[in-house]
Amino acid sequence: MPPRPRAPREDATLEEAEDLTSRGDLRRANRVVEETLARLTQDLASLSRRQLALLELPESVLDAVTGAQAIKSPPARQRQLRLVRIALRNIDWDVISERVRHLLEHGTLPAAATGAEAELAGVEAKWVARLLGEGFMGLDAFLAEFPRADRARLKDLIHRVDRSTHERRVKAERKLADAIRGFLRSSRTGRA
Repeated sequence: MPPRPRAPREDATLEEAEDLTSRGDLRRANRVVEETLARLTQDLASLSRRQLALLELPESVLDAVTGAQAIKSPPARQRQLRLVRIALRNIDWDVISERVRHLLEHGTLPAAATGAEAELAGVEAKWVARLLGEGFMGLDAFLAEFPRADRARLKDLIHRVDRSTHERRVKAERKLADAIRGFLRSSRTGRA
């Protein structure tokens, strides 16, 4: 009896060879996104009702945030903040993150963005999460999309974030986000 062809097995091996993402890599990437969402949730909960109205949040997120603000019990408030994170996961959280960051830093919302600027709004938040969560694979993906980006500078900024804690980590993440924003803008205008 002739041996059976093993084509399906070879195809599976090729697919496995292309996807070298380990479960640890996925867990780290998810952890970074969750930390980002937790920080965004805390920032949203610290805003006044007037500031929340300015953000024009989706109703599900706004209801969850106002519910969290009304709760005084710390354990109950933490449960409600988890609901805010769940609501944020279901929407485009990167744009909200950018608007909240601008509101906290400058006290106002960013000016109405034009077409190209509207596309960039919040994209950097996702790239920051990818670069911090995926490590070298995220860096390779960023450099594949933006080949003129400075690999050494990005590696240095990522390492600074990884080594920092608390307030210094937030500053280091802002520097990384600013660098990413610069690469995004320069790629849109055609210069590097």
